[in-house]
Amino acid sequence: MPGHSGRTVRIGSGLGYWGDDTSAPGRQIRDSAIDYLVMDFLAEVTMSILQKQKQKDPERGYAGDIIRILRDALPDAVRRGVKIICNAGGVNPLACARAVRALTQELGLDDQVKIAAIVGDDLFGRVDELRGAGVTLENMETGEPFELVADRLVCANAYVGAAPIVEALEQGATIVIGGRLADPSLTLGPLMYEHGWTVQQHDHLAAGIVAGHLIECGAHSTGGNHQAGWQDVPDMGDIGFPVVEVDGSGRIVMSKTPGSGGLVSRETVIEQLVYEIGDPKAYLTPDVAVDFTTLTVEDLGGDHVEVTGATGRPRPETLKISAAYRDGFAANTMYLYSAPHAKQRAEKAKEILDHRIGRLGLALDEIRSDLIGLGAVHERRTPRIVSDPCEVVLRYAVRSQSRAAVERAFVEASTVFHGPPGKTNLISGRPRVSEVLSYWPTLVPGKHVETKVFMT
Repeated sequence: MPGHSGRTVRIGSGLGYWGDDTSAPGRQIRDSAIDYLVMDFLAEVTMSILQKQKQKDPERGYAGDIIRILRDALPDAVRRGVKIICNAGGVNPLACARAVRALTQELGLDDQVKIAAIVGDDLFGRVDELRGAGVTLENMETGEPFELVADRLVCANAYVGAAPIVEALEQGATIVIGGRLADPSLTLGPLMYEHGWTVQQHDHLAAGIVAGHLIECGAHSTGGNHQAGWQDVPDMGDIGFPVVEVDGSGRIVMSKTPGSGGLVSRETVIEQLVYEIGDPKAYLTPDVAVDFTTLTVEDLGGDHVEVTGATGRPRPETLKISAAYRDGFAANTMYLYSAPHAKQRAEKAKEILDHRIGRLGLALDEIRSDLIGLGAVHERRTPRIVSDPCEVVLRYAVRSQSRAAVERAFVEASTVFHGPPGKTNLISGRPRVSEVLSYWPTLVPGKHVETKVFMT
């Protein structure tokens, strides 16, 4: 390991989710003087989408945007010696690695790039084996038994930690492609590799997780989620992505892409620190349990913020599993009603739809309607509207275990000329019926998950 250099390692975020700004990775590489670029492509629903793609085509199942991103960013990454770590592999890291290898050949960079694919997190094909070994797979949030969804399962992936990333870097990888690598572990991996941190150095690992957590959501932490002062964030149309500098002691300094818009302040950093961590004294990851309450955050000025004081405890014995199952079908439509009497028209339209769909006797699990602009988010806490609004949108949604029932409901709901007047359909044609995929979080003992690194 090169962990004896004592140098500060600079890691930039290039992506916060699949669908994020695909120009950001290249900009980070060109402008931010980083050592590593990390990209987080995956969310809970993403895995189920990718698993269905793979079932149709064994060479799919990964985030296809990775090819477009690397076509732009890879030549500069090679020139500058920037290594790339991502979880774009989804449920098919090997196919993703093959596609990236084809790209390096096309770009004439084949002999300058070493690609590692990390596998082992995908447990979809091992469910029966795990249950046979006594793993219940019960819902960790509700306690419901797995038998409720066993025959409707679509995907099951373990959140795995930094160890296989370190292994890949030790084997000389310049691009590391994983499946469901935990978001902050993408950053912890290169820090462990560069600084020589061991799995027993819990406070150092905690610092690496904090650094990863700060940048895992991309521009979220550079002003994109600044609730208290979003009006004052400069040039949000050109918002920069975060960069962390981490030394061997675990001291973190966060900044952003030089010359970009956005804001890095004590407030934006704290907002990201508390984002989706659950218990702040025990943020559980595959690598370490982190106590966020011991952190000190200091604004250094000039879009630089220092974070120190991370403390950690040994990682949990179990790994979280992100699973999804088929849960019926749904569709929705939206109608815009204009003044005068916009609210009353929308309410009358809801009444008409309830009546027309109700008389069909369909097996519907749920009907939901909202007046967007009049309490759809805050509901009863919304201040009472005393004046006639200029316009109101009625959103009307139906869910059922039967696709046919949902389709039939919206045949009835598409009666444009049946009143009240003043309606504009915001969805072209009849609503599209979509399959509902519901989330099933569960736990598996870590001993049942073994990752492997394949070099290409």
